[in-house]
Amino acid sequence: MPRKQTTSVPSLPLQWFAKELAGETPPSHQSMELLYELASDFYGLLPWRVLDESNLIVVRDSVSGELCYCSVMGGLGEVFSMHANIGTEGLRQFRKIEAQEFEDPAEFFVSTHCVYVEFVARPELQRQDRELLAALGHPKGRGLASPIFRTFRPGFLPWFVTEDEARMLAECLQAVITVCAAVASQENLRFWEVAETYPMVTRTEEPEPRYRVEMFKATLPAEPPPVPVRLAEETLHALRGKDYAVRGVVELDLTYSGAAIGKKGERSACAAIAMAVDAESGMVLAPEVADSSVAAGETLAKVFLKAIETSRAVPREVRVRSQRLKECLVPLMESFGVTVRVAKKLPATDRARSHLLGFFGGEMGGR
Repeated sequence: MPRKQTTSVPSLPLQWFAKELAGETPPSHQSMELLYELASDFYGLLPWRVLDESNLIVVRDSVSGELCYCSVMGGLGEVFSMHANIGTEGLRQFRKIEAQEFEDPAEFFVSTHCVYVEFVARPELQRQDRELLAALGHPKGRGLASPIFRTFRPGFLPWFVTEDEARMLAECLQAVITVCAAVASQENLRFWEVAETYPMVTRTEEPEPRYRVEMFKATLPAEPPPVPVRLAEETLHALRGKDYAVRGVVELDLTYSGAAIGKKGERSACAAIAMAVDAESGMVLAPEVADSSVAAGETLAKVFLKAIETSRAVPREVRVRSQRLKECLVPLMESFGVTVRVAKKLPATDRARSHLLGFFGGEMGGR
C-alpha cells in the first residue's frame, strides 16, 4: 500500500505583528483568534441595522478600569466598523463629532484614542492582515468582508493592536454583541431614551461567564483649560532685543496631512503642518512640518518666532482659528505687544494650505 502523502502545516506564530510592535507586547495567537471569532459573530448580527452611531454602549476595561464608549458604524452602507473610544476624552471627542464642533475633521483622527474593528474588501488588506486571516481560516472570495483590528493613539496613524489593546477590543465587541442580541430579541427595549445615558455591560462569573446590562449616566467634566505656551526666556529675549519694525497681520494655523512621520513598518506619527502667513500678501513666512503629538500651541509659537526672523518685523496682530489656540498664545503675544484675535476665516492661510497639503501628500480631512 503506498504511503499516504502528508502535507506539512506551517507552524503558527505565538505572537502576531511582533516586528511592527517592537518594544511593545504583541498580541498572542490566542488573543487574535478570539478577536476574529467575536468579529465574525458581530458581523453576523448586522448591528448597523439595529443601532445608530449615536447609540453608545459602555464597557469598563477589566485591567485599566477605564471606561470605553463603543459605537457602531455602517448605517450609511459605506464603512462597517465598531469603534471604542477610551476614557473621558474619548467620550468628549464623540460628543464633539455629534455636535459637529471639529472645524477640521482631521483634528479628531490625530487626537483620538480608540481601538476598533473594521470590515474591508480584500484588496484593502495589508500583508500582515492577509497572513493573520489565512492562519485563522478566513474564507477568500470576491465580495467577502474581512476584519482588520487597529488602534488610534493621539498623534499617530492607525496601527496594529497590542496584547492589551486586543483584550480591550475583545471585551468591547462582546459587550456590543450582548446589547445587539438583546435589542434584536426584545422590541420594547429603550436603552437610549434618556439623554447621555447608555447601556453598560458588565461580565459576571456565576459559575460561568454571564453579561449584565445596566443603565449608566455618562457625565462629562468641563474641558481642561489650554496650557499657555512657555518658551525659553533666552530665545524670546534675543528676538525682543532686535529693532524690528511693527507692521501687518499674520495668520497662524495648523493642519494635518496623511503623510506619515517615521520608519516604514513602524507606528507612524501623523504630520502636522504649521504656517505663518502674511494676511495681505499671502506670503508663507514660516511653514514647518511637525510631529502631531506635539501640542498645537507650542508648534505655532515656534512658527511665529520663525516668521519674525524671516520677515524682520513683528506683526501688529495675529489671527488664529479657535479660542483655545488664542488662550495658548496670549501670554507669548502679550510679551511682544501683539494682539491675538480669533477669526473663523483665514483666507490667506486657506489658499496656502491647499498647495502645501498637495506637496506633503494630501490631508486626512478637509474643511
